[in-house]
Amino acid sequence: MMFRPAGYSDSDEDSNFGYDFVYSKPSEPKPKRSYSPPKVTENFDDVLYNAVNDGRLDEVKRVLERDNYFVTGCLRHGWPLLLLACGEAQFEIVRFLLEEKRVDVNQAWMLRTALMAACESSRDPVDVYKVAILLLEFGAVINCKDNYGMTPLMFAIKNGHTEVVKLIIDQASLEATDNEGFTALFHAVNNHRTEIVEMLLKAGAATDVINRRGFTPKQEAEFKGYLDIVNLFPAAEDAYDIPAKYLYYSNYKDISQGEGEEEMPGYSQEIGLLLFGMNSERHLKTFAKENFDLMRFLTLTDEKLKELGFILPFERKKILHGLLKFHQHDWKKGSLRKFPKDHKYDCFDIFEILCNHLKQLTIMQASLIYVDNMMSSTSIKFDPQYKPELVECFENVNQLDNTIAGLEEALGRIEAATKVKPVLLVDADSIPSVGKSWLTSAVKVLFLSGVVSLLVYRKLKH
Repeated sequence: MMFRPAGYSDSDEDSNFGYDFVYSKPSEPKPKRSYSPPKVTENFDDVLYNAVNDGRLDEVKRVLERDNYFVTGCLRHGWPLLLLACGEAQFEIVRFLLEEKRVDVNQAWMLRTALMAACESSRDPVDVYKVAILLLEFGAVINCKDNYGMTPLMFAIKNGHTEVVKLIIDQASLEATDNEGFTALFHAVNNHRTEIVEMLLKAGAATDVINRRGFTPKQEAEFKGYLDIVNLFPAAEDAYDIPAKYLYYSNYKDISQGEGEEEMPGYSQEIGLLLFGMNSERHLKTFAKENFDLMRFLTLTDEKLKELGFILPFERKKILHGLLKFHQHDWKKGSLRKFPKDHKYDCFDIFEILCNHLKQLTIMQASLIYVDNMMSSTSIKFDPQYKPELVECFENVNQLDNTIAGLEEALGRIEAATKVKPVLLVDADSIPSVGKSWLTSAVKVLFLSGVVSLLVYRKLKH
């Protein structure tokens, strides 16, 4: 006979592990649930993604009518709808989004724009070209960079969209570099785009830029063995040393006179600083070769820049925009050289103040010439309410002119009075006739006095 371990019942029924005070209720049958299949919801992300890839505009419109979020929101595949349509070069979808949905043409995702997406597209170059034209018509920005420093021009070159390069090369910055130090010319060389390299060189792309590897575009072509591209580069130019007057002030004549004593100072040292502020410092050599001074530089026009060899409109616009901003600055008295009230002035201080005033007058004159060049006298129509102010302005100018004339006269008198002359030199021609007769009489008197004194001395001695 078998016995169960202590605490267990001999009965066949469950006793809840031997705890007599616990009783389990008999399990009730669970009600059966009716099965209903889950509702199938449409995945708009996938629908839109496939519709754009296939170029189905009607499907895109249907989804956007049901959920307007996707007009500007990102798909789970990554890009917003506009960038996806540009990347697939779907012209009709892009036009629908820009014209009817009013999507911003410069909408960016991770600094990537629609124009960049189009230039990076691997679709038919003809379709890419049509999309690029459409984006530019709606105001797409050409000179912008993504996270890697790539521009639309670089993307177009890298993917071989030659027609797009021709379309934007005039408005694109050829000096822009990516994070590796590559300009557009570097990308054309590295991707063996011979035709594009030729276009960039004709457009004036810099050939002396060095990337992070320490190579120039020509050296990159030589390293890769692209001899057809190597032969496109011009022969090495003779080294040109920029004159010192464009680099720094060396002596007092740089701020007081020009090459001649009667000429105005050129202030050529300021041109390099202005070009640096315009991101065009590499063009200093061009202006130095033409012997530009500050006055001539501040009054540049688009026609003059063309004559100097600035082919690309983008390069000219950078300089002209910088000049416009310069002349728009209000002149302030703080621009003049000042000293503390208790300062003891010496000749050098006065000289410095006068030279500073002369420089400010030169800049103001350049601004007036610039305004005169920008505004035709036949097109100027002053409001009658400004007539009293104009009359007062002319009166102030006349008063200033008279003051300057009086100052010039006073300086002439001071110079004549303080002109250094030899002390021991007696110029007989410069002595007046009255002075000559008086001098003759004085000599005679002194001579007679001497004779009389001599006779008296001898008499007394005797």
